[in-house]
Amino acid sequence: MVNEHSGSARESSLASGWTVEGQSGSQDASDQAESVEASGSEVGVTAPGPAGSEGTSRESREQLPAAALVVLGLIGGIYLLYTFVWFSWANYYSVTNSVVAQGSGSLGGVLQQIVFWIAPFAPVMWFVTVLVMARESRFSTRLVWLLVGAIVLLPLPMFGGVF
Repeated sequence: MVNEHSGSARESSLASGWTVEGQSGSQDASDQAESVEASGSEVGVTAPGPAGSEGTSRESREQLPAAALVVLGLIGGIYLLYTFVWFSWANYYSVTNSVVAQGSGSLGGVLQQIVFWIAPFAPVMWFVTVLVMARESRFSTRLVWLLVGAIVLLPLPMFGGVF
């Protein structure tokens, strides 16, 4: 089957709500489509998103360099190690803590046990909180907060009687 428009340029237009990115904002969608076809260059076409998100289809978020991802992985591993050490010490002191909790009354005992077993999650919670709360800040700011957490959450029982 032979196409009768094989050598000529075909007419093209975008569906309602679609925009062509990479062109100046003064042209409307149909003018942009015609200028793209005439120039022969490829320009990204963006589908309309939810209401009010047409201008935010392409965010200008920077990607972290590979070295930064490696540093985040190493610090995350340290925080995971901290969590393991804190859980091992919580397990070691669980009998002593249950005796202390019995003398605190029913509500005090329950609250003390909850805090005692949730506390080892503090390093993981710090790591995730820094990454989520400082998402829009520079990498150096995140790194400083992660290093502060690594110092504050250091498992001191690991060092025996030094502290």
